[in-house]
Amino acid sequence: MLLSSSMIEVMHQHARDAYPDECCGLIVGQPPGDAGMSGQERMRLLPLRNVQNEYHERDPETYTRTARRAYLIDPFEFERILEDARDNNEVLRGIFHSHPDEESYFSQEDKDAAVPFGDIPAFPQAEQIVMSVMKGEVKGARVFVWSSDGKDFLEGELVVDVE
Repeated sequence: MLLSSSMIEVMHQHARDAYPDECCGLIVGQPPGDAGMSGQERMRLLPLRNVQNEYHERDPETYTRTARRAYLIDPFEFERILEDARDNNEVLRGIFHSHPDEESYFSQEDKDAAVPFGDIPAFPQAEQIVMSVMKGEVKGARVFVWSSDGKDFLEGELVVDVE
């Protein structure tokens, strides 16, 4: 995934602001390879509120983890963003979140959330970015992409375009 340095900074700031909880957000933009005449792919980074604690407080048996160890994007907000993207001929390009005081890896919980029906992700084209936030500072980020052959997420490449 190619992101601008300013997008990376917004993502990092969102992770720092959310610490010690997980942050989350979406990246929407043109379908991959649809750069048009400019040659530049247009993408928008959308930092979102992690509502995991609210759901955990209402139903701790279903939502067993707090925002310290999980994230949840408000389902109504998620759907509104997807509708807006469709109206603008955009698609979901990425989902990002942070791991407070953990490394940036794609956990089993991350995979379970991305692949709710067990065999294919809800958004197979969306790349998954996981940031490691140690003591409030972002220490790294890795991207994971769905492999239909391996039926798993594999590490991809996160490229920063210096503006």
